[in-house]
Amino acid sequence: MPVALRRQKMVKEYYTDDTLSVRFYDAITSVDPHIRGDVDFYAAYLRSPGERVLELGCGTGRVAIAIAARGFEAIGMDNSEPMLRLARLKRDRLPPARAGNVDFLQHDMVTLDVPARFHLVVVPYYSFNNVKGGDLRARCLGTIAKHLLPEGRAIIHAASPEMFLEPRATRKSFFQFPDAANARLEVTWNEGALDEGQRQFTQVIEYELLAADGARLASSAERLSLWWFSDDELEASAREAGLEHERTFGSFTSERGSARIYVLRKDAASRPIATASWAGGREGPVSLSRSGGAWLSRRARS
Repeated sequence: MPVALRRQKMVKEYYTDDTLSVRFYDAITSVDPHIRGDVDFYAAYLRSPGERVLELGCGTGRVAIAIAARGFEAIGMDNSEPMLRLARLKRDRLPPARAGNVDFLQHDMVTLDVPARFHLVVVPYYSFNNVKGGDLRARCLGTIAKHLLPEGRAIIHAASPEMFLEPRATRKSFFQFPDAANARLEVTWNEGALDEGQRQFTQVIEYELLAADGARLASSAERLSLWWFSDDELEASAREAGLEHERTFGSFTSERGSARIYVLRKDAASRPIATASWAGGREGPVSLSRSGGAWLSRRARS
């Protein structure tokens, strides 16, 4: 597509209404090698069926649903309602015994305040890189610590600074959908822009859904903004929040890799922090799906 035409496209924010990033999120992440083995990695930090997991930045519920399918109880949180709608649809297709183990709510991960404590908090697939600035990241770590049980763990899967700073040429990815009359999705990952002062990476990603004969069925151009941070910042903010840094992995399948997978532990002597019942966030009261209120009220007493 000529550059002049591409510039005329209306650019939407990622994961918002009517964007193809939401519609095809599961298809694209299913082949991403950066998250291969992540659910097994998270589940290894759980011991007994019925233990509770909080997933921050859950998207379409990929991790929370997989955790619930293993017999654990999970709450997924995201501030994208379009993503959560897909998560709830997937949850409703589970067998009833498993569907009752997982629920989803809309909120941001900085100010979240729910009346339950969890054995494990997971921030998967670069979700923590969506938090802008060290102050907000420190507050988010405080929120994580507040929702952990003593000796509970938090696992944060983040992109390293090197992943943002390495040169990135424009590239295309292609996805074929035989079940949808051979439709094809073309994704163009344009060269990103760096703001090293703000530690911000911004990229416009273009999606085109094409029919078998090449006719365009749908398209969207979307802006993705992410922020990077250092190991030192993360570990210092974690300590301030009452979380001990146990280990950092480079990937889910080996010690080495370009990612940052931080494992943090809440001290056994940590005293519970009193919290209000559902606290409204920047978008008003927390929006719970079908059974979230009952799910949490039962577990707040345990």
